[in-house]
Amino acid sequence: MPQAAPFTISRLLDAPRQLVYQVNTESQHLAHWLSPAGFHNIHAAMDFRPGGSYHYGLEGPGGMQMWGKQEFREIRLNQSVTCVQSFSDKDGGLARHPMAPEWPAHMLATTSFEDAGPGKTRMTIEWQPHESDDVGNAIFDGARAGMEAGFGGSFAKLESYLAELTAAK
Repeated sequence: MPQAAPFTISRLLDAPRQLVYQVNTESQHLAHWLSPAGFHNIHAAMDFRPGGSYHYGLEGPGGMQMWGKQEFREIRLNQSVTCVQSFSDKDGGLARHPMAPEWPAHMLATTSFEDAGPGKTRMTIEWQPHESDDVGNAIFDGARAGMEAGFGGSFAKLESYLAELTAAK
C-alpha cells in the first residue's frame, strides 16, 4: 500500500495570528485546550525549539489516561510548526495508541497559521503517517471521520479559550 494521503483540517479563528501561534506553542496555553472533548490536561512539559519536545498527559472519562509527545522539527515564527507526533508513556517513552495498537507509531504533523482578515487567523493542521507500514496506513485512512470529530472537539475548546483571552484584554 502506498503512503496514506494526509489528513487536513482547517478552522477560521476569531483572533490575531500572533495570539493563535502563541496558544499553540506555549505549554501553559496548550493545557487549556489541546485535547479531545471529555479530556483534560494532567501534564505539560515543553522545550520549544527544533530538536526539543512537548510531553503531555490527558485524562478522560473514567480516569483513562493518554500520553503523547511531539518532537519539534521545524519552527517558523507565527507561520508554522512541524513535529513528529507519537503516543508515549508517562515517562516520555514511545507507546502505542491505547485504543488502536496498530495505529502508526509516528505522525508527521504540521500546523500553519495564516492571516485571514483583521483579527482573524486560518489555522490548518496536516497529519500523515511517518515511517508507517501498510497496516498503519490503512488504519489511518479508515480513521478520517474520527480524526475530524477529535480535532473538531479540540478546535471548539481552542475557540472558547481564545474568546476568553481576547475578552480579558
